[in-house]
Amino acid sequence: MLSRDEPGWSNPKVLTIFAVIFLCGVAFGSAGTRIYLHSKMPSPIPQHHAIEAAQRYGLQHLKQELDLTPEQEKIVKGELDDYAKYYQNIEDEREDVAKHGKQRILDILNDQQKRRFNQIFAQPPR
Repeated sequence: MLSRDEPGWSNPKVLTIFAVIFLCGVAFGSAGTRIYLHSKMPSPIPQHHAIEAAQRYGLQHLKQELDLTPEQEKIVKGELDDYAKYYQNIEDEREDVAKHGKQRILDILNDQQKRRFNQIFAQPPR
């Protein structure tokens, strides 16, 4: 039998050591599995990337690859056109905001600062 000085399975120190070893194994195992699975599984394409990719691919290619019916082609064309219009509207708004912001900056600068600002950004002064 065990003497008083020899640790047994019911000793809290032994149980704590085994618990720590078990938890470390679980943590490293799950981290390793996650890394392995993420390296092997393709990541899904976000929806906005899919529509952009479809737009670049072109309607004719989509029609051939997917064997679209005339009704399906009409719907796909409409969606691609709507996305292109939406994207153009965003670009127009971005340009308007940039133009407005630049004008507000120029409004507070003196003539020398305006010339330097335009020189920095390679735009002819007004």
